Amino acid sequence: MAKMELGRMCLKHVRREGREALLAIKQDLVVNSSRLSSWGTAAKDCCKWEGVLCDHLTGHVIQLHLGGWVLSSQGEFEDYIPFEGKLSPKLIELQQLEYIDLSSNYLRPSPIPGFIGSLFNLRYLDLFSSGFDGEIPYRELGNLTHLQYLDLSSSDFTSAIEFFSWPSSFVSKILRPQFCENLSNVFDWPDTLNQLPNLRNITLRGCQLPPPTVSSTLSDKNTSHFLAFVDLSYNNLTSSVFKWSCNYNATLVLLDLSNNILSGLLPDVFGNMSSLSHLYLFDNQLEGRVPDSFAKLCTLRYLDISFNNLSGNISNFFESSCAHNSLESLSVSLNNLEGPFLDLVEFHALRDLVLDGNKLSGTIPKSIGNVSMLESIDVSHNNLEGVVLEIHFSKLSKLKNLDLSSNFLVLDFHSEWIPPFQLDSLGLNSCKMRPLFPKWLRTQKTLLWLAISDAGISDIIPS
Repeated sequence: MAKMELGRMCLKHVRREGREALLAIKQDLVVNSSRLSSWGTAAKDCCKWEGVLCDHLTGHVIQLHLGGWVLSSQGEFEDYIPFEGKLSPKLIELQQLEYIDLSSNYLRPSPIPGFIGSLFNLRYLDLFSSGFDGEIPYRELGNLTHLQYLDLSSSDFTSAIEFFSWPSSFVSKILRPQFCENLSNVFDWPDTLNQLPNLRNITLRGCQLPPPTVSSTLSDKNTSHFLAFVDLSYNNLTSSVFKWSCNYNATLVLLDLSNNILSGLLPDVFGNMSSLSHLYLFDNQLEGRVPDSFAKLCTLRYLDISFNNLSGNISNFFESSCAHNSLESLSVSLNNLEGPFLDLVEFHALRDLVLDGNKLSGTIPKSIGNVSMLESIDVSHNNLEGVVLEIHFSKLSKLKNLDLSSNFLVLDFHSEWIPPFQLDSLGLNSCKMRPLFPKWLRTQKTLLWLAISDAGISDIIPS
């Protein structure tokens, strides 16, 4: 009993100290809402305050969620209520802190406080667009030997974020560095990344990264065995980056190389990325056919190769693909792909189908009506022909967006047809219909966008 009572006393003491530090932090923050209203004298247990998470055994505060975006209980963005003011030095009294999120705020412009470097247990530090500026306290941040996630992006620092020149003893522990600056002269960036054995996530989006040197792309020395998420979009990368990505065939889950200057043929190397689920290559200058190796991507969930110069028969990929049960989103718009419409009946998870701006021909198979998870279909600006019937939509109750415009299609629906869906957007330009205004359109109560020009309707538009 004495031990239990001593434990309760220690727990109360720890929580009282944490409570006082949190109240000091609240006093220096400014927010024009009832946010942090739970931080007060009435609610004595600070572990129940909004944005605070404690260790249930010791009572120490271990996480502070003070980002500008407020999340719902389901983890979705619910509201934007940013903080102003400044960060109190009383923060260092919370020595057991492992997680700090101060992202998306309007804190008083000032350098990152050096005292953050005294929180030696910190593993996660998110200062994205938090309001800090000036010089970055490299030496102090270098004391955070347990840090695994660091986001300094979207801030007005007067010095470059010299991540690539920080001591390897510090950098090698960062699993998810996120920042952005002008890295146009850092040609050996793959060598640095290859020396981070614990790296799991790298986000260098819009940092003007140059194409890697040949020696860098072929190096696999000390390559991370954990790298799963790579976002190198909006840079100046060429197709030489594919050789570097080969080092991570077994671990990559997400690869985003969109909005670069990739050119030439798609390499077969993608077929060796056995864990890949998200592949984004849109808005580049890739050409040629989709390689057969894409069919080996059995865990692929999202594929976006839009805005390129790809050609060939797209149906070849689908006929042999093993991603029947995983593929959720396919976007190949604005290429030069041809061939008949895809047979999608076995793609049970498909939600988004974006094929617009190609040269697809033939008819739309009736079996598309059995792909019951479909939410968006865009096949506009192709060479499709034939008659579209009610059966094409028989099981598409989840459909929200449909665009059949600029083809050679005829819509033949019964005058009393009631669709199983409620659309948000509908494009039927150049789709031939009966002269009378279709009654089924009146059933669409959530429609926000409608385009039905050149459809052969000669009726009065209903009120």
